Amino acid sequence: MTPSSAYLPGTPGGQPMTPGSGGLDIMSPVVGGDSEGPWFLPDILVNVRRSVEETAIGVVREVLPDGSCRVALGSSGNGETVTSLPNEIEIVVPRKSDKIKIMGGAHRGATGKLIGVDGIDGIVKVDDTLDVKILDMAILAKLAQP
Repeated sequence: MTPSSAYLPGTPGGQPMTPGSGGLDIMSPVVGGDSEGPWFLPDILVNVRRSVEETAIGVVREVLPDGSCRVALGSSGNGETVTSLPNEIEIVVPRKSDKIKIMGGAHRGATGKLIGVDGIDGIVKVDDTLDVKILDMAILAKLAQP
């Protein structure tokens, strides 16, 4: 019996693995953090922090492998192109009737029109399917107009 009780302390040895399931915490910034690289997609409007007090609007042209983005400045992306780190970029929050791009979830990359806002939910008519979806505003970005 004593050797088997020696195995019982081994079960708490399984407990250090539960903090290992804290690996989910590593994922949570990707799920909720709008400043994470994977959230950015080309053709969306963003605010780029040029300095502490100066921001400029721009259009994401390319997302680089390290998560930084090449951003063409100006609301139509006609200005100079800069490379910005994810923590220097904020997605422009769309308003009702804006064209949008979906930044996360099953519809990531799809475009549509924001037909309404209800608190933190955006009501989106998806371009491809013409389906109306209710999506978290945090994953919606204003689409640059060509």
